[in-house]
Amino acid sequence: MSKTKVKKKKETKFSLFLKNNKYILISALIAFAVMQLVYFCFSLIPYGDMTILRMDLYHQYGPLFAELYDRLTSGESLIYSWNSGLGSSFLGNFYNYLSSPVTILILFFGHKNIPEAIAAMIAVKAMLSAGSFTYYIKKSLGRHDPTTAAFGILYAFCGYFVAYYWNLMWLDAMVLFPVILLGIEKIINKGKPTLYCISLALMFFANYYMAYMICIFAVLYFLTYYFANYSIEQKFNRALSKKAPLAKRLSNSLFWSSGVKFAFYSIVAVLLAAFVVIPLITILTDSSATSSGSPAEYKKYFNTFDFLANHLASSEPTIRSSGTDVLPNVYCGVLTLLLVPLFLFCKKIKTREKISYVCLLGVLYLSFNMNYLNFVWHGFHFPNDLPYRFSFMYSFVLLVMAYKALIHIKDFSGKEILATGLGFALFLVLVEKITSKNIGDMSLGLSIIFGVGYVLILRLLKDKKYQASAVSILLLCTVTSEIALGNTNHYSMNQNKTNYTSDYDDFRTMKKELDDYDGNGFYRMELTNLRTRMDPCWYDYNGVSVFSSMAYESVSNMQQEIGMFGNYINSYTYNPQTPVYNAMFGLKYLVDNCGYYLNDELYSSIMQNGKFTAYKNNYALPLAFAVNKDVASWSSKDALNPFEAQNNWFEKATGVSDVLKQVDISNVTYSNLSTFSDMQLSVGLLAYSKNTSGASASFTAEIVPQTNANMYVYVKSASSDNATITADGFSKTFDTDDGYIIDLGERTPEETVYVDVPIKNSAADSGTISFYVYSLDMDKFKEGYEKLSGSGELKITSYNDTEIFGDITVNDGEMVYTSIPYDTNWEVYVDGVKVKADDIVKISDSLMGFYAEPGEHEIYFRYYSYGLRNGAIISIITIIIATLLIIMKRRKVLFYKKNKQDKWLLLNENAAAFDVSSAANPNDTSISGRADPPTEAIKPDLPEDNSTADKTPDEEISSPQKGSDNAEKEKIKNDNNGEA
Repeated sequence: MSKTKVKKKKETKFSLFLKNNKYILISALIAFAVMQLVYFCFSLIPYGDMTILRMDLYHQYGPLFAELYDRLTSGESLIYSWNSGLGSSFLGNFYNYLSSPVTILILFFGHKNIPEAIAAMIAVKAMLSAGSFTYYIKKSLGRHDPTTAAFGILYAFCGYFVAYYWNLMWLDAMVLFPVILLGIEKIINKGKPTLYCISLALMFFANYYMAYMICIFAVLYFLTYYFANYSIEQKFNRALSKKAPLAKRLSNSLFWSSGVKFAFYSIVAVLLAAFVVIPLITILTDSSATSSGSPAEYKKYFNTFDFLANHLASSEPTIRSSGTDVLPNVYCGVLTLLLVPLFLFCKKIKTREKISYVCLLGVLYLSFNMNYLNFVWHGFHFPNDLPYRFSFMYSFVLLVMAYKALIHIKDFSGKEILATGLGFALFLVLVEKITSKNIGDMSLGLSIIFGVGYVLILRLLKDKKYQASAVSILLLCTVTSEIALGNTNHYSMNQNKTNYTSDYDDFRTMKKELDDYDGNGFYRMELTNLRTRMDPCWYDYNGVSVFSSMAYESVSNMQQEIGMFGNYINSYTYNPQTPVYNAMFGLKYLVDNCGYYLNDELYSSIMQNGKFTAYKNNYALPLAFAVNKDVASWSSKDALNPFEAQNNWFEKATGVSDVLKQVDISNVTYSNLSTFSDMQLSVGLLAYSKNTSGASASFTAEIVPQTNANMYVYVKSASSDNATITADGFSKTFDTDDGYIIDLGERTPEETVYVDVPIKNSAADSGTISFYVYSLDMDKFKEGYEKLSGSGELKITSYNDTEIFGDITVNDGEMVYTSIPYDTNWEVYVDGVKVKADDIVKISDSLMGFYAEPGEHEIYFRYYSYGLRNGAIISIITIIIATLLIIMKRRKVLFYKKNKQDKWLLLNENAAAFDVSSAANPNDTSISGRADPPTEAIKPDLPEDNSTADKTPDEEISSPQKGSDNAEKEKIKNDNNGEA
């Protein structure tokens, strides 16, 4: 009976891909499962009604993603936006917060589901981070098994992620970081720069800020990796005598060739991303992101013991920069803490490699703890909270060291593994005795439990009688359990979606009605009570409020100086203001959403929908209008208080003075305070002194208006958390840390206004409080308003995001004032002629104005990003040159192959002729033969590739390696179609 041969079914490319990358995919899937567990525990949608929004993600990123969705779906410009901050570069916000390729997911969710879209993006980035690190281990260390997936999980959910997951624009750095470093290794080992160049260029697009930090680390890693695996005089070309000059030997070394290639392709990556980098240079010049003075003296941030303790499981994440011992987020698994000591004592790992990696950790430690280095890492800027934004790089280095030790786990004795465990236990005892800032009982308990578990697993991995694959799976399950149990309680997700989105449809309906009412012209509006600092972006209206690192800092300064709530750096939030403010900034409508008391003479109710009531500002002015030239010399910094700053502003523009008048304080009652002098009360700077040291105190000021007038109060003090204003039909408690003007509406002489200011018991026993009460002189305001309105107003004929067309009349002694924040990208044309730079005025260092000849004029404003244009040109030219070079190189290789093949054929023809000749002449004793076919390419002088793919850590590498763990070459011989 004949046997029938069963033909083996050929594997498809997809099946090969799954087979060759299964643990990369497994690590990504486990990361997804961990995120779903976290979402379930916090009742996030779809498991409940909570959202992932918190802090800046709630106030800033969420609304910006919503605005991006609106712009993408409506075809609006991504260059400039009128929504927030009176108008600003949307391109800056896009590159700073929104440019991740993963952002495309928002298109599948919609505006109202932006919170869910953000949660999905964070989960996807966690998955990609896990897969990226697993891919790195596979390619760099030649391992692909359950342990690689375990380390991918440790990387994806390191302390950096747990602390900063909600800053999702930084998570792309975690994804691309292992790939970029793998690219550096390929430059050194194989002279191949493509992976490094493309991944670094992509990083600049995804987030330029993190790309800057990665560039710093890339230089450090190049040196670390090179000296860990090669000597500085490692030859790459022809041999040179050791007697040759050192400079000549170095120029002929691998260090020189790979270093030049690394530097060159770093520049190429920046040129490829020039369309990001070039416009950002201009944008950042005016923004708060670069406004920080250099350190004046040396300062350290924490002690070493607390830093080491912060590596333990479930350590408290750091997100604030204030306070003492502010620690970096460096947790990356208890397993790592056990393996790193083994790395240092492993005999199979070369000493120079250990020294290289320890030095790299040392540099990172110093970068955390020295203010000078920290300043450089953060772009020559001290960040506003969220410190140590590069700490994931430290975790990456620790994990690589740990995995190198795991590869050699079989070389350690059981006693050595046990000794490591005992050393770890001793460290935990010290942490408990000495105590550490971010470590509690739960952290110590979990560290003990998982420490014991990992010691046992490492012992099992060493023992041949246990199946290595099963123990590796056990390790993966244990790591996943540590991440789930230790980290979940450190996330914060407590914002209800209903509260965030329920009123959106009502507002949009009313906004459409307002557009129709206004004739679809250009206008600004604001809410009386903003839920987020970026409500203009969320609700899509042209507003005043802003919160962004890309905000114009000079405008933020000016806004706080004239009485807006803000931080003087990158945010200011609208609260009902004086009519001077509203007119000068072109606020045409005010939408009440909290039952705010508004003066009927200043505002007229026009429509209502749901909780929103729209009021028209009866004294609104347009985006631009003619004013006295004196306004060019106005500066908000010159006044003693916000009311006087507005008085000066209005007087410079109109010639009308004292439109806002100070109101005397009628009486003050005190609690645990000495009395204020009459001089202090009249000036508004109150110097308090507690009668009883260390106790709380307070005072209540009583104000009785002399006439019917709209009244305003301003209170600012770091000694008080808040103050409360009470009047007939009005009560408001407000923050006093960052003082701002409170509109009390119209008040009469028959009313008494009470302002209660408590002083904290923790406040100093003496200090100062800024306390001002002013009222509006309606007659003077009307007089000034009439001078600004009329023919001097800009009549806008058409507009879009980047262009405004209109007509204006300018009289003698006048110039054109605009409420557009000054930006060098704005161009102004008067009657078709571009206004010279010398004729453009930076009013109060923040607003744009310009001079024009008296008469009627056609005005054209254009916002044009020359940086984007120039950067795009550079990027396109770089792509074209790179493409041509690649084509030329491939043609050269093909020509070389063809030339070699022709020579081979010619040799064979000669050999065939020789065979015939030999047959004809049997006395010829020459040996005949054919030439061997040429090799496909000349390979670099590197060790042979010994694949260790899909091996568990206890399996031996089959042949000796150059450098540690064969790191200088790829180890996995898979079909190219199946590679990740």
